[in-house]
Amino acid sequence: MTLTRPGAYLVGGVVALSLPLWLGGSRLAELVRAPGEGAPRSRRGNPAAALQAAHRALRVLARTRLPWWRNTCLYRALAECLVLRRYGIACRVELGVTRPGTGTAIGAHAWVVRGHGDPERSVGSMAVLR
Repeated sequence: MTLTRPGAYLVGGVVALSLPLWLGGSRLAELVRAPGEGAPRSRRGNPAAALQAAHRALRVLARTRLPWWRNTCLYRALAECLVLRRYGIACRVELGVTRPGTGTAIGAHAWVVRGHGDPERSVGSMAVLR
């Protein structure tokens, strides 16, 4: 059995609380771009507990019905990206919208891609925004 460090829960909670600060302008763009080659902040251990804590905190914060936190794919993707980067894992947030002519209303989705690979141009019926 692996013990989870209390710091992982702290990282997850802090990330969830800081999400509203990452939703605007250049800070969001920083998470959409692939991380640079600089030395990322790195924590020892497995980020799984921090990811779980961030998502749990986000669900609780979203129930407050304050406009700053929502339990949507965008908020969950931002939380995941921030946690992974704190653990030194290269990743970025990708945003996609449904292509015109698919017969559905406009749809959007956000997800996390790990690594430095090239951005995808489309995923299924979604066109990835760049």
